Amino acid sequence: MTATDGAEIASDDVLTLLVQRIPETRRLVEEKHGLRQDEAPPTVDTGDDLYGNLLNLLTRPVLQPALERAEPDSDLLWRCFGFVEDVYADTSEYRRGAVYFQVLECLLEARPYLENAIPYLRGPVREAVSHMLMHYEVEGYEHGLPST
Repeated sequence: MTATDGAEIASDDVLTLLVQRIPETRRLVEEKHGLRQDEAPPTVDTGDDLYGNLLNLLTRPVLQPALERAEPDSDLLWRCFGFVEDVYADTSEYRRGAVYFQVLECLLEARPYLENAIPYLRGPVREAVSHMLMHYEVEGYEHGLPST
């Protein structure tokens, strides 16, 4: 997996990247792994739980509440979707599937999630959401997302 700066990201470094890019997840990572405050996230055998980590450390507690706000926090949403883009950019079907099912599909759970996410979706992530909307025949998005 590569970060937006082109650097290679090992699967076990995803938690480190998550906490660095989205500090709002730090407390959740600390609780899940029994870490002391500011102790580095584990970097061994964490790639196997990518589905759970994305859903329980990012999507449900951080991303969806941010998308529900009447006035979304643009900085937080850019950071969240930038992280998602980096994980999705990997050629591994496991990683792409984790993003698809644990982040992108969750945008369909409530209309505000999807509508507030649209401005922050770019590149292959935007294409995946657009395809999903057409495939699931989401009302108002039967032809996918407009191109940017």
